Amino acid sequence: MMNNRKVYTSKLILMYCFLVGVLLSQPKLNIQLGGGYYNPKLIGLDPDSNNVIPSGSLLSNNLLLNWGVRYQIYHNMRLGYTQSHSLHFGKIGSSKYSRNIAFRSISFETFYYVREKMELNFTLAPMINKGRISIIDEKASADMDTLLSSYNNSSVNLSTGGTMKKTWLGFASHVGLRYYFSSLLSVEGKIGYYNSSYSENNWKLEGEKVTGPKMKIKELPIIQFNLIIGL
Repeated sequence: MMNNRKVYTSKLILMYCFLVGVLLSQPKLNIQLGGGYYNPKLIGLDPDSNNVIPSGSLLSNNLLLNWGVRYQIYHNMRLGYTQSHSLHFGKIGSSKYSRNIAFRSISFETFYYVREKMELNFTLAPMINKGRISIIDEKASADMDTLLSSYNNSSVNLSTGGTMKKTWLGFASHVGLRYYFSSLLSVEGKIGYYNSSYSENNWKLEGEKVTGPKMKIKELPIIQFNLIIGL
């Protein structure tokens, strides 16, 4: 009987140590949710430079919505995928207007613990960014032609609107500081740059090449704040 109790107690101790180790260990998979601030010159996409565009706000002009995943592939290195979105919604004439600038990156991050609960990280990330401008109307309208004319395009005669799209390459670099409340929950601040090869030429609309907005987004300082959830 005594031996059985010792075996049972030993099993409990081993199970307890295993559970504590799991809870205290650094999760390899991280989910990132947050936002960012930047100050682009959205020439052609804001009402100050283009009176066709609906009025904007801090959200459409300067804020980014972020999400991403990162996986620890080495003891001080993570590989990740991140998207940051600049969104604008409104109306042009009777049509629904929406715009999304998506900064999409594959990140390589190295990190070091400067204190027990504090991490310093460095990120380099090639980017494949995408712009999308949509005008949708259930009935016939000339609102898309109005928008295209503001970018010096000739009419393409779309009766119910359409969607303009463009993809361009870029590169991001960041320095970040991360504080751990626990191994499963942390907050992070990052500063860095988005560098883009964007030009207004060669947007696509219904298979045709058109000219888009003359945004100045080639070198953008970025500040980000993220909530990190470990899985």
